[in-house]
Order: sequence, then C-alpha cells, then structure tokens
Amino acid sequence: MESPPTGRTRSPLGGRTRLRQGGWWLLLLLLVLVAAGGYAYWRSHWGLVQTDNAQVAGYLAPVSAQVPGTVVRLDVRDDQYVRAGTPLLQLDPTDYRLALERARARFAAAQAQVRAAQAALAAQLQQTSAGVEVARAAVRAAEPTLPQARETLVLRGQLNAEWIAKRQAQVEAAEATLHAAETSLRTAEDTLARDQRLLEERAVPPQVVDTDRAQVEAARSQVQSARDALADATALLDACKQSTLPEITAARADIGVRSGQIAQSRASVEKALAGHAVVEQRRRQLEAAEAQAAEAREAVRTAEVNLARTVVRAPADGWVTNRTVEVGQVVQPNQPLLSLTLARDQWVVANIKETELSRIRVGDPVRITVDKYPGYVFWGHVESLGTATGAVTSLLPPDNATGNFVKVVQLVPVRITFDRPPDPLHPLQVGISVEVSIDTREHSR
Repeated sequence: MESPPTGRTRSPLGGRTRLRQGGWWLLLLLLVLVAAGGYAYWRSHWGLVQTDNAQVAGYLAPVSAQVPGTVVRLDVRDDQYVRAGTPLLQLDPTDYRLALERARARFAAAQAQVRAAQAALAAQLQQTSAGVEVARAAVRAAEPTLPQARETLVLRGQLNAEWIAKRQAQVEAAEATLHAAETSLRTAEDTLARDQRLLEERAVPPQVVDTDRAQVEAARSQVQSARDALADATALLDACKQSTLPEITAARADIGVRSGQIAQSRASVEKALAGHAVVEQRRRQLEAAEAQAAEAREAVRTAEVNLARTVVRAPADGWVTNRTVEVGQVVQPNQPLLSLTLARDQWVVANIKETELSRIRVGDPVRITVDKYPGYVFWGHVESLGTATGAVTSLLPPDNATGNFVKVVQLVPVRITFDRPPDPLHPLQVGISVEVSIDTREHSR
C-alpha cells in the first residue's frame, strides 16, 4: 500500500536558493575581510619609504709600514678582530737598533762637550770677574790719593807764596830804604861841596863845612846799613825759595806717581774687561755645543721612533681584511700591507627614488633589517640627504645634451646613522645589503 502523502514537500528550487544566498554571504564576508586587511596594510605602510637598494657602509683603514724593512713576524690573520694598538706585524729591528745605539753615543759625546764648554765658561767668568774686581779695587784705592796730593801741592804752594811774598816785600822795603839813604848821601855830598866853595870864598864859616861833613858821614853810614839790610833780605828771599823748591818738587813728583798708578789701574781694568770678549767666545762655544746636543737628542728620538715603528700596530679597533703581506717580504713606507674594517662609524647608504625624497626629512626614524639576522631589527635615523644622484657621481655620467634623452627616475643616496652601534652578537660587514623603512608619518600628517 502506498503511504499517504505528508503535508510538506521539499522543492529542489528552494534548496538552490538557500545555497545561493549562503554563497553571497560568504563572498560578502570575504570582501569585508579583504577590505579590512587592505586597510590595515595601508595603515601600517602609509607614510613609509621602503627600499632594499641599501647597504652598510664604513671605513676601511689601510695599514702600511712607516719605515722600510723585512717582515720577520705576522701577528694576525684575516678576519681577526683587533684592538687599537695591537701589534699586527714585526719588521727586522736590527738596523734600527744599531742606529739608535749610534745616536745615543753621539748624544753622550755632545753632552760631554756641553759640560766641558760650561766648565770653560764658568772658569773664564770667574777669572774675568776676579781680574775686573781687583783692577777696580786698585783704581778705587788710588783715585782718592790724587786729590789729596794735589791739595797738598796747592797748600804748600800757597804757604810758600806767602813766605816768598813776605820776603819779597822785605827786599823791596830794603831797596827803598837804600834808595832813600843814597839820595840823602848825594844831597849831603852836594851840600858839602857847595859849602866848601863858599868857605873858600869866605862866604860861610868853617863850622858849616864841618856840619856838612858830619851829615855826609851819617848818610854814608845809613847807606851802608841799608845795603846790609837789603843783602840780608835778599839772602832770606833766596833761602826761602831754595827751601820750598824741594817740597814743591816732591809734591809734584807724588802727584805724578799717583797719576801713573791710577792710569795703570785703569789700564788693568780695561785689560780685565777685555776678558769679556773671551767670555762671549766661550758662551758662543757653549751655545754651539748645546745646539749639537739638541740635534743629537732629536736624532736619538728619531731613532727611537723608527725602532718603535718596526712594530706595525692597529690604528683603531676593527677586523683584519685584505692582507697581502707575508713573512720575509721587504716592504717600503706607504706600501699597502692589509686593511682594517673599523668597528666604529658604520652607517647605511640607501638609494631612494627622487620621487620619494620630498617625504623624507633629516632625523626621520628608520627601521633596518638584514637577511643575515631574520627577525632582528636595527634602528637608526636619517642623517643627511645626498646632494648628487648616483648617476652623476658614476664613472661615466650621462649627458642629456646628446639628443637621445630618456627620462629615468634617478636614485639619490640617503645616509642613515645607527641609533646604537651594532652589538658584538650582531656585527655587520661593510657592503652587506639591508632593507630600510623610513618613517615619514610624523611630518606627513
């Protein structure tokens, strides 16, 4: 028997409709998820300038010898990390050690010459000073006696002049008395002769003639007395002159002696002062010896520096690379021996399209990743923007004046500095490729 039909029946068309409606819902949900993901991706990458055209840059310090020599020892190997001052290699120091010994010997000889010159100068100074002092002492001792001798001569001359003047006055007085007596005698004789003629003529009495004769005799006696007095005065004057002459002569001789002594002492002073020329000569000899000693000292320092330079040391911290030197090799100054990749002052050079430069500012933060360290991030900031494109600084820069110009977006180097130097666990080799992401959102809002 057939079962009776139920009240509900399933239609094929209705099932398809429900499936179609469910597919639309799934599609809508997928579109919403895609839109949300796209928005999230846009939000996370908006304002970022990214490029993988970037690499780590740093300094390569070339190491060379400063003196020629033969390499006798190598203290490092390639890729070895060294500190500043670490010995890298050793040159044969034999010649430089001998040169240092010769320089020290010459310096010792120069010092001996300096000491000898100093002793000679000191002795000459002492001798000259002593001679000058003795001569000046003799001058000081002799000079006061000359005025005294001159004063003695003057005093003696004054006293003798007074005595002679007094005696001369006495002589003149005696001469005047004699002249008066002679005048009186002539007058008395004339009177006697006249009275005798008058007596013969009986004009006067004889008594007058007798009186006249008595007066003549008296006048003659006065003349004789005057002559004796004049002779005595003249004798006294001559005796005074004769007695004072030796004293004056002796005083004058004393003055001459003392003047000679002073002149001799002054000549001794001049002779002693002439020793200063010898002192100056000794001083110049000392200066020449000191100059030679200074030159010898510099030669010693130069030899010491050259000996020290036989050990080539690392100029800074870094890794040894590009080593070309070997033991036994004869090297010359400034010849490249190896290089050091310096551990400090590393940065990133990112080549950014010119169309994106307007969004970048100095100081923008930068996220740096390296394939060498997956998941590890270095942080830095923009230090500077290049002032020339890479094409211009290339070996063969393009010339747009040739007529075949095609516009190409140029790349400009941007220098990025690490906020912190790479730690020893994550060292970066110079030239390694990196990816950078420059965040410009701070000033792009």
